[in-house]
Amino acid sequence: MLICIGIFLYAGARIALNANDPTENLGNVDPLNTLFQLVILAGSLVATAFHWRQSARLALRFWPFLVLVAMMMASSLWSQSPANSFRRSLAFITMMLFVASGVAAFGITRMMRLILGTVLFIVVASLGEVVLRPQIGFDTGDYANAIRGVFVQKNGFGMALLGGAMALSYLVLERKRLRWTDGAILLALLVMLVLSRSTTSLLLTMMTAAATVAFLWLDRGGFWMAAIWLALALAAVIAPLIYAAIGSEGLFEILGKDSSLTGRVYIWAGVWEAIGDRPLLGYGYSAFWIIGSPGVNAIWAAVQWEVPTAHSGYLEVLLQLGWIGAALVIAMALGTALYAGMALFRGPRRRGMWMLLQLVILLILNYSESALLNPDLQTVFWIMMLLALQERPPTPRPTPEWRRRGFVAVRG
Repeated sequence: MLICIGIFLYAGARIALNANDPTENLGNVDPLNTLFQLVILAGSLVATAFHWRQSARLALRFWPFLVLVAMMMASSLWSQSPANSFRRSLAFITMMLFVASGVAAFGITRMMRLILGTVLFIVVASLGEVVLRPQIGFDTGDYANAIRGVFVQKNGFGMALLGGAMALSYLVLERKRLRWTDGAILLALLVMLVLSRSTTSLLLTMMTAAATVAFLWLDRGGFWMAAIWLALALAAVIAPLIYAAIGSEGLFEILGKDSSLTGRVYIWAGVWEAIGDRPLLGYGYSAFWIIGSPGVNAIWAAVQWEVPTAHSGYLEVLLQLGWIGAALVIAMALGTALYAGMALFRGPRRRGMWMLLQLVILLILNYSESALLNPDLQTVFWIMMLLALQERPPTPRPTPEWRRRGFVAVRG
């Protein structure tokens, strides 16, 4: 139950008490979210106490995140909202405790099963919101016909569905084969992504499915089939992005977007100006998007929209922790890629393949979404795979002497 509650929270889901809940609470405290955080913190501390040796060893394996969270905590000293930076840093620490205790208790594969199961529960809960409380289940404004379910916004629902597809991909690769249930689950996720009108997550889910099949072929020695599937996977995402970059309006109409990427280019222009005011250390972790702050007011006035994020993970890092924090995140990504590359040669090979896929997804996703430095499902995946890639393969037991000599064990 603790793991499922944590996944529900880190997937970005929430329980709206009424239809008048504000969709954007910049810098505000959500009492229900705070209660969930306390439950997860208390439960993770208890679980860590039961598995303290293994949890301590696991924590040392994701030491880059320990360095990152130390900088987040330190940013309270120069933050424009010290209380918010400190509170959000504690939430990040809670997430790391959650991952370490969960992996220590259940292992990576079972954690992935729990993630997939919780995402499917979120799908059912979101459909329930649409049927029972449509004023909450559907998004607002230009996306009034898009399902957001138990999320603040439709893109949050899309990213949770993408997380479910990533967990499914991992389980398929560990199993080394496909089942018909995998196809059924993938189809359900794709249908919900279409209904949520989350274009980026839909394209990335299609890429994940194709890349998973390619990795299965590659692991079996089918190089050419793997190359074909990888080409299809990359084309599923890169081709639309290239076509969009040319400036063709037709593709944007098909995807339900506009040539400004739903106003993102205007947001980015204002964000770059804000970054220029505090380039080295930024405004503090989770301290820029605060209602009433001068930088936010300037961006809102320019875009005529109360935008809650930079809609770019890269710009978000620069806003929060400056170029120093960005250098740390880049070093973490390169180090993870090195671990994944080493795993391709010495094992665990399929986990290395999956982690490279995860890094590609983060690279593409953060172009238009703020999915870095957040205590969310993508960060949970990142930490879990850092742990998985550093696991030593089990040492086979030596063959007993009596068996090597050809004797057979019998009763009596």
